[in-house]
Amino acid sequence: MKSLILTLTLLAFLPFIDISFADHLPGSMLSETECSEKMGRVCFCWELGSCKFTSDPLGTMLMPYDSVFAGLAMVIFWAFIIGIVWLRSESPQLVGIIGIAMSASYMAFLESTTGSTEGSQEFETARVIGITLLVVSMGIAFYQMIISRITYGGSPT
Repeated sequence: MKSLILTLTLLAFLPFIDISFADHLPGSMLSETECSEKMGRVCFCWELGSCKFTSDPLGTMLMPYDSVFAGLAMVIFWAFIIGIVWLRSESPQLVGIIGIAMSASYMAFLESTTGSTEGSQEFETARVIGITLLVVSMGIAFYQMIISRITYGGSPT
C-alpha cells in the first residue's frame, strides 16, 4: 500500500519537474578548457558530451571502448552477440553464417567510408580466426553426415 501511495505521489509531481535538467545538473558539465586542465590532455568528445551521436550511433558508442581496447571493441561486441547465438542455438553453421554476415557488413562499411576493406590489425586477426572456426565447424558437420549415413545405412530404397 505504501509503494502505491508513493508511486501515485511521484506521478502527481511529474508535470512540475523541469525536463531541461534531465540529462545533467546545471553547472556540472565542464568546458573543453576546464576538462583539458583537469585531465592534463585533450579531452575526447564523449567526455565532454559533444559527440555527433545521430550521424554515427554505433561508432559513437564504440569510441570509449576503442580507446581502451585499441581496435578490438568491434570484435568484443561481435563475440558477445555470437556467444549469445551459440548459447541459444548450439548450431555451428548458424553461428558461422551470422559471423560471416557481420564481418561482411563491417567490410562493406569500411569500403564505403575508406575505399578499402582493410580494417585494423585486430580485425584482420579476428577474421582469420573466424574463417578457421567456420571451416572446422563445416568439416565436423560433413563428417557427421557421412558417419550417420554409413551407420544407419546408405542405400535409399
